[in-house]
Amino acid sequence: MELRQLEHFLAVVEEGSFTRAAARVFMGQSSMSASLLALERELGTDLFIRGRRGAEMTDAGRALIEPARAAVESTERARDAVAAVKGLLRGTVRIAVVTVPRSIDITETIHRFQQEHPGVDVRVLPADPKSMVELVADGQVDFAVTPRVERTSAALRFQPLVSAPIVIACPAGHRLAGAREVRPRDLAEESIIELPDGWRSRELFDQLFEDHGLQRQIRLEVDDWFSVLSMVQRGMGISYGPPECIDTDIFGGVAIATLAGAPVWELGIVTRDEALRGAAGRALLAVYLEDCANAPHNWSW
Repeated sequence: MELRQLEHFLAVVEEGSFTRAAARVFMGQSSMSASLLALERELGTDLFIRGRRGAEMTDAGRALIEPARAAVESTERARDAVAAVKGLLRGTVRIAVVTVPRSIDITETIHRFQQEHPGVDVRVLPADPKSMVELVADGQVDFAVTPRVERTSAALRFQPLVSAPIVIACPAGHRLAGAREVRPRDLAEESIIELPDGWRSRELFDQLFEDHGLQRQIRLEVDDWFSVLSMVQRGMGISYGPPECIDTDIFGGVAIATLAGAPVWELGIVTRDEALRGAAGRALLAVYLEDCANAPHNWSW
């Protein structure tokens, strides 16, 4: 059994298909399939059921996930330790990031970091806010940039970067545009463009209505923040969210109203215990935190 075979196996597990996994590790699909077939022959069992719906794991495949991750992580730590002695920085950093305000965008940090450390590969995993914490807890990513999630284990740490009260986003000509301390009951009859269940802003907004004994009918729910703001800009309704995520340079037709008793939304970094992260992951995180500390915040209200 070779380490690269375990890496290929985990790529398929995380990507859900041989095609995407092959693209992720920069190899042809036929070579990926051959590598995994060789692994299955050595183990004497099928790890995947191959079909039209992609690669579905067998019981044996599910049993291999944690040992495979442990083997890969152990090897990466060994390589990092040797590289550290040589004064080098190498390895792979995996992160998960939601859409963030421009003031704390990690893109430029990654670009500069890779220029300074060409031996480090950075992989940004697509994920929704609901699964961010699980990715960190399972060791699939080194850290995640995500809204605060209450459901965290003792081994995880949340470090806030942005903290702000929820505000109302509305069309520029709306009756609430620019209003201060809007009461929740004044929103009960409004057409609200809702965020999906599981989003932190939605949880806070639901709790606000519940605390005031209010109900609202959900007619439109959108699973993309930029689409929400675009719809608000076009006058399709009002919505809610943190002010730093309402970019009025891009969405010039969107105005802000503040809420009375508004709950506080936080965006930050979720990490595991320090000892569980590699040197490259710690270094990238340190640079990102420094960039965030030096960035001017662009409040829109």
